[in-house]
Amino acid sequence: MKLPAWSILLCLIAPLATADAQDGLEVAFGKASEGIDVLRLAWRKPWSARWRVSATGELSGMHVMSLNRWQDADESINALAYSPVVVYRLHKAPITYVKFGIGVAYLSATQIKNRNLSSYFQFEDQIGIGWEWGAHDLSLVYMHYSNAGIEDPNHGIDIVMFSYARRI
Repeated sequence: MKLPAWSILLCLIAPLATADAQDGLEVAFGKASEGIDVLRLAWRKPWSARWRVSATGELSGMHVMSLNRWQDADESINALAYSPVVVYRLHKAPITYVKFGIGVAYLSATQIKNRNLSSYFQFEDQIGIGWEWGAHDLSLVYMHYSNAGIEDPNHGIDIVMFSYARRI
């Protein structure tokens, strides 16, 4: 079952109606397995809670809703994803945070290049490092999409992305 494009767009725009000053918009570019180009647009909403872990940092997180496009010369996949992301902010370091998350994604197709993902439902795993200054955020992120063996074959896809986000 494929979702109509308007429903995917609505899922991304609807949260903006309740946006506050800490929410952010993100754009990311990257490469996936076998040279597949990746574009990601995301809306980020921070968790209200923060926990001091030590004198060096604190733990917090964010909800991330994204629309992703994976493209090669002949094929493309669109993905709608949601991930809760845990963020460990460092108080005194060149890298201002480390983040990781495990979420879910719905794909528009199950094959690209020679990757057979087998199911429209995928898990979205991510780990990254970033730098925040003021309302700006730059990050380098490794992502992996896989159906966790729900269906075979489960080739999965690996992505390395560079992103820029800004609080709105």
